[in-house]
Amino acid sequence: MRRDALLRALIRDDAGIRSEGENRIEACRSPGDQDAVEVTVHDGIVALTGRMTPAGAARLVAEVEALADVVEVKNLLTAA
Repeated sequence: MRRDALLRALIRDDAGIRSEGENRIEACRSPGDQDAVEVTVHDGIVALTGRMTPAGAARLVAEVEALADVVEVKNLLTAA
């Protein structure tokens, strides 16, 4: 097996990271956070867009940064 094939087998794909990131949104969202937050992932770089309370956004960013195989989190959230 080539090295790059082995690495691909060991690293979760972007869809898996996105799915787990979306689950974290639900866990971090307060009842007042009605606007949608969108998660996009490209090459392990997660972009969070939408509106959330500052406390919810800080918690979400921290939780997404802790996900396996996340390279970077771009916090593009605005305060709700």
